[in-house]
Amino acid sequence: MERFKGNLASYRLRLLMPAFFEAPAVDGTLRVERGSVRRHFFFQRGMLVGESSSEPTEHLGQVLARLRLLDATRAAAAFDAAEAAGVPFGTFVVEQGLVAKVRLVEALEHKAREALFDCYGWESGELEFRPGLPPLGRAVELQLNLKGLHRDALARMLEWRVFWELFPGPGTTFGVYREFAVETVSAAEELFLQLAEKGATLSELLAAAPEGPLHGARWVLRLYRRGALTPRKPRGPKVGEATELADLLELARGLVETGRYEEAVAVAAQVLERAPVPEAHAVYREAEVRLAVAVAESVLALDGRLYFEPLPRPTPPSLTADDLYLYAKLRGNRSVREVLRNTAMGELAAYRSLRRLMEAGLAKVMPENTPVPMRRAKTMPYGIPTVTL
Repeated sequence: MERFKGNLASYRLRLLMPAFFEAPAVDGTLRVERGSVRRHFFFQRGMLVGESSSEPTEHLGQVLARLRLLDATRAAAAFDAAEAAGVPFGTFVVEQGLVAKVRLVEALEHKAREALFDCYGWESGELEFRPGLPPLGRAVELQLNLKGLHRDALARMLEWRVFWELFPGPGTTFGVYREFAVETVSAAEELFLQLAEKGATLSELLAAAPEGPLHGARWVLRLYRRGALTPRKPRGPKVGEATELADLLELARGLVETGRYEEAVAVAAQVLERAPVPEAHAVYREAEVRLAVAVAESVLALDGRLYFEPLPRPTPPSLTADDLYLYAKLRGNRSVREVLRNTAMGELAAYRSLRRLMEAGLAKVMPENTPVPMRRAKTMPYGIPTVTL
């Protein structure tokens, strides 16, 4: 691929990215810039091997502090020392024993993924590709599969599009109906319910999520589907849509009656993506509860018996960004049930991710009567573990 420069209004990243990983894969640097934010992505043989950003909140020192891998004071001191020594900051903190290399790589990968996913949503700005890579020196290199990143970025875009089509806008406020919340409300759900009761807008709810806006959106959507949060200016069904919704609702009821709870949840969610239909909220709640009961036995059987293999580099292409997020959460918590119930993606989606981790050989079950080894406390590379909010 030759050097080129264009505008994101004409060359959206989602259309351009396949050219970097489809055979033959290209090596080079992609600069994506909008306003004061400038990001560089370094590609080699179909992999993302490095990323840099001018956004202050994306500085590696800030990322390490936010992910509780290094406190802010020590991160600032380490940055100054690395600058004085002429050593890349990431390399410096590893060589000085401040952060284990595997934890640093996980943080760098998380930082690079989120930066790339954000650029997929940009509809204005500039991009430029230059063949060839600059000398990386002693920098810690990444090995993120571009094809997998592209898949996950498109999934994120679809998730956000569905979300914003459902709610009127960032200024949306909500009515709170606690009687429709599940019997056991998680700490995150309680936080969102309390904020909504105080009149918080949708943008304020998203900003309240410790692990980022995407997780906030997922919590809001789950509470909405249960009927616990309802937008004050809901969008009603379009002309001619009411009959279709009634048919879908009847289908969802039939699926519940025949024990096909996973399909019932999906169909009820389809109805609720069109409009807040009370009957659909009820079907969704019933199917969700029955589904949780159905998988509870399998999940409880794993508590205290899972152990985790180190992530290979590059990570298996079958694993998504959500799978890697769950891997980090599970690795730092003894209770599988607790983690699955307290992830924003939802218990069913988390259970599917766990099965993929097991199929990939990263999560394994210890044989019966095997003594549980002592575990050292580990920091979550994707954010704060379960906390009281």
